[in-house]
Amino acid sequence: MKKYLFLALAALVGFVACDTNEPALDGKLQITVDKSEIIANGEDAATFTVKGIEGTVIEDATIHFADTHEALDGMSFKTKYAGEYSFYAKRGTSKSDTIKVTAKEDTGKEPNDDPNDDPNDDPNDDPNDDPNDDPNDDPNDDPNDNPGTKEELKLSVSPATIVANGEEKATFTLTIGEESITDFELYNAAGDVKLASNEFTTTEAGVYTFYAMYDGEKSNSVELTARMNIVEEEKPIEIESTTLTIKANGVDYTKFTVTQDGANITNSATIYVNNGVLNGNKFMTTTPGTYTVYAEKGTVKSNELTITAEEVTSSGKTIVFAEGVTLTSGWYDVNKKGAGDNGDINMCWAAASSNMIQWFQDRYKAAGKTLPAGATDGPGVTTYSRFGAYELELMNVFHSQWDNSRGGHMSESIPWYFEGVLNGGEYASAGTQAVPKTDGGFWKSIWATEVYPNIYHGYDKIVAPGVIEYYDLYITVFNNYNLWGNGSDLVGKERLKFFSDLVVEAFEHGMAGLTINLGATLASASHAVTLWGYEIDNATGLVTRLWITDSDDLASEPKTQLLNEYSVSIDEGKSPVKLTGDTRYGVCYVVEIHPFSGYGTAE
Repeated sequence: MKKYLFLALAALVGFVACDTNEPALDGKLQITVDKSEIIANGEDAATFTVKGIEGTVIEDATIHFADTHEALDGMSFKTKYAGEYSFYAKRGTSKSDTIKVTAKEDTGKEPNDDPNDDPNDDPNDDPNDDPNDDPNDDPNDDPNDNPGTKEELKLSVSPATIVANGEEKATFTLTIGEESITDFELYNAAGDVKLASNEFTTTEAGVYTFYAMYDGEKSNSVELTARMNIVEEEKPIEIESTTLTIKANGVDYTKFTVTQDGANITNSATIYVNNGVLNGNKFMTTTPGTYTVYAEKGTVKSNELTITAEEVTSSGKTIVFAEGVTLTSGWYDVNKKGAGDNGDINMCWAAASSNMIQWFQDRYKAAGKTLPAGATDGPGVTTYSRFGAYELELMNVFHSQWDNSRGGHMSESIPWYFEGVLNGGEYASAGTQAVPKTDGGFWKSIWATEVYPNIYHGYDKIVAPGVIEYYDLYITVFNNYNLWGNGSDLVGKERLKFFSDLVVEAFEHGMAGLTINLGATLASASHAVTLWGYEIDNATGLVTRLWITDSDDLASEPKTQLLNEYSVSIDEGKSPVKLTGDTRYGVCYVVEIHPFSGYGTAE
């Protein structure tokens, strides 16, 4: 089972973008149209052209109405409804500015004809004549002298074009000069039908004419265009699941994803299980059987899936320890000296690494092998202070050959000891974490030929996707945030189930270290410990107890080796995995798990 960890290191050397064969774009397309005006006769058409930043014609771009974002069927636009239309072009995430096309009412004339031309006009007519002049008027009258004229009512509408979808509205306003009138009556000129308000919406496309009445006076008329509601035919949708088989234990689940034309539409689709609506996109049950699952979006229905929920026949709990380990033997507990006054205050990672490496070396020797000449093995013999030697001499290696002014990582210190590599630690900024002062690699002479082929190495570590990636590892780190914490969409026991599955998988191939935190927010300083065994509820698949050794579980000398038992639980919602025990801390919380393969676990 492959998993990925995305680590944010303090400094990276940079990254390379992916190559593409598509025309280079700067995020904005260029849209042009061959006609800015057409006749609204359903035949006259405006044709669009879309280009990229380099002037290359983009053949697969789509043209969209700017107000509804509906796509045209092709690169041309024609309509039977007069009005002003705005469009933009789109391709992938690139988008153009908007461009306007005006559809003129079909009068039988070309768009550039003067609509005021009368074919019967006398060519000798004075174009400045007022056709409304009274021929009996005194030519000496002052045309501006009309003291009895009232200011006219002026009706306006916004917007002048709406979509005939029954939802988009146009609002009318009435003014006299600069004064706004609110208590006017609005009429649809077709049949002189009075509207109930100053707003208008419709599902019938067409050109509508309106006028207002106020204080016995009639306003000017205004036109409103309601254009056809173009609804694109829904494309097929598809539903997929992470697994088709789950345990009917109320914890194990499958997760569904719904796609349409390659896009994830899970949040806008409705998922059905045995014809009942599923709340969300995860399905779990305590009832064994088969379940039919499909999704719908609008009137479109997806394919069907069959999910099998298997009956849980096992009962009770099972305890699993790492190979060669029991409650009383096979485990190690390196402790710091003098509560850290030996210069090892930050070396919890080194203590846990020493425990894990010694366990591996024990497995190697149990297989009838001889440790390489450079390996450090057995109880501690080097004394740094009045408190004596460490429990394992391996701790002395890290104490003397690393700069321990900062905390460190098991996933870097262990491969340093065996192979002389850090698996990404070399990219951390100076001073941010512990670093080695020597090359390490004490098993390097036999590692590639005699050891690596005989251990499980199916773990990965992605430091920077596409740039700094490590594959086929025998130790890694799974961070709670991305996998079962707040960076995931899991809650409550779903989180504990994910963590439990990681524990089970780690012990299938070896054992593990843990990073814990004393605060439920996981915001305080983290601490490294060694995980030697677990207890699991067979019915639910949830880990219920852990056995851990800890370099800080005793505060005063002389320190003894202890295997601490913690009960495992989790609260509702977005809570961390909680460990509770009769220890120095009482309660702590899991931040990371570091699975580590044992010798002989190649399969």
